[in-house]
Amino acid sequence: MMASSPATTLHDVVVINEQTREEWCAGRAAIENGRLVVACTRSHSAPTRMLGHSRSTYTITAADGGNRTRLFPNLTLDPAASRPPRRYVFG
Repeated sequence: MMASSPATTLHDVVVINEQTREEWCAGRAAIENGRLVVACTRSHSAPTRMLGHSRSTYTITAADGGNRTRLFPNLTLDPAASRPPRRYVFG
């Protein structure tokens, strides 16, 4: 099994709903197949109200494994690939 690249492992993840400006401090995420996968924990659970609008777009900010700041604007939530309340996929 190959180790993941530090550039695909994200921490200090913040998800921002572009329409409402609500923020979710999500903690950790990973880039998988070109999409951002945000994993939830008890201390970083997802605010379902913020994610419940099908037409919403999101900006995600994070630091990668090399502590470089990353910005991912205009993402949408993929409900088919997400597994609430543990995993949310944005693309």
